[in-house]
Amino acid sequence: MIRRFAFVRKLQLRHVNGLTFDFLYEIAETLQKEGKLMYVGAGKKAQQPLIFQTNGTPFRGFLEGRVDGDGYRLVLHLSNLEIKRVTEDEAEES
Repeated sequence: MIRRFAFVRKLQLRHVNGLTFDFLYEIAETLQKEGKLMYVGAGKKAQQPLIFQTNGTPFRGFLEGRVDGDGYRLVLHLSNLEIKRVTEDEAEES
């Protein structure tokens, strides 16, 4: 993901009670074991961008999970920029 998107912001998710702790811990553990990021989106099929305020910037979200003993860390990486490779024709035009 680092080579394809420019992350412009990060948010850390946290639990509010024991039930959400167990749920978020399990997500973090699964993501760490598989060594993957999970795409997070809005809408019915999670395909829409995330928008956090009225008339705000739309973001793509990627969730990263880490577990250390009894603790966990879930970080939501946000990107509004996609990195595209420049073709030889485009480079010559510049």
